[in-house]
Amino acid sequence: MTRYILLRDKAGNWRRPSVPLASGIAPEDPNAAARPHIEVADLSPQDLREAAGDRTLLTIQPTMPTRLIAPEPMDELRAADAVPGWGLRATGADDTPVSGAGVRIALLDTGIEARHPAFAGVSVKARDFAGTGIADANGHGTHISATVLGRDLGGTRIGVARGVTDLLVGKALADNGHGRSEDFLRAVLWALRGKADIIGFALAFDTPAQIEALIGEGYPAAQATMAAVHAYRGNLRICEMLLQMIGKGQVPLLLGAVGNDCLRTIAPEFETGPSAPASAAGVLAIGACGPDEDGLTPAPFTNAGAALVAPGVGIISAGLGGGLRTLNGTSMAMAHAVGIAALWVEQMRKDNTAVTAQTLAAKLIRTATHAPLSPRASYIDCGRGLVQAPMGKLD
Repeated sequence: MTRYILLRDKAGNWRRPSVPLASGIAPEDPNAAARPHIEVADLSPQDLREAAGDRTLLTIQPTMPTRLIAPEPMDELRAADAVPGWGLRATGADDTPVSGAGVRIALLDTGIEARHPAFAGVSVKARDFAGTGIADANGHGTHISATVLGRDLGGTRIGVARGVTDLLVGKALADNGHGRSEDFLRAVLWALRGKADIIGFALAFDTPAQIEALIGEGYPAAQATMAAVHAYRGNLRICEMLLQMIGKGQVPLLLGAVGNDCLRTIAPEFETGPSAPASAAGVLAIGACGPDEDGLTPAPFTNAGAALVAPGVGIISAGLGGGLRTLNGTSMAMAHAVGIAALWVEQMRKDNTAVTAQTLAAKLIRTATHAPLSPRASYIDCGRGLVQAPMGKLD
């Protein structure tokens, strides 16, 4: 038996084409609302074939493991040497007329320590999809949440958008940083239904773990690899279909950490592209940069192919137990970008500009800058540049 994700439209508007080989899955009425619904079932090969005949079933794909895009070791940068708030200054978040007031953020991660003083005055609505309780025993979710919107701690500013008071927290990863793709996809659907303006995440579909699990079940290595790639591609497609079904005018902007899988400190060739689901259509992949002698440079661990970069080296934010903690990673960069996006949502509403995923993404891309980046920072490394906070109505 294999575990599968089944996607349907409860409204019955989205259906598979009746003609074999007809292109695409589309709504019968483009103006009608969809009600995406995810089911999970253990199916035998025969069960799978019977289920595939159901035209109300939009797609059926194997589930797969997910993993946290875990923080990188400090290595050359000691925590004691980290400079508080450097990312806020680099992005202009310390000198902007907006605070993110009235914006609803959703973060899909390892939960949150909601009683941390960094979240004083924040209304946190949380749901556990991983099965280990919403409390954050890992610390990653608490750190990125505080980077997005945290209140000052002991005179140290850590939050990009301190005016945000409405936070949705979907625990899509267990305390050990591992989860399942169905948990993430259900969390995305929950955040979509919760009318979030922006959704941020820092996890990846874990193909190596899927291969290892299949080999453990007796699959030959080559077949296990092909089956894992099939699951990877299928889960990416489900993510994209959810965004399509909700509709262009209603989908929030999704920001995903591009990944920490490169080993450029060993060899420049040891790099890879964006992890999924950050690579999904409709998601902005965010890479990490840090200070260097000739300007901000891409972090050696950050995956290539990011749409934008943000500060992700030596980031001081909330730690478990009420204190502060310093971390490196594209997760930290993603959190900065989510905060900057929240500032832009408030600014755009003040300017009577329609806020959609498309208009907000365009604003982030158009206002990004290469000016503070090192001459060595290429488009492959940094995309359209470093995210920037709004400076007022003229932006």
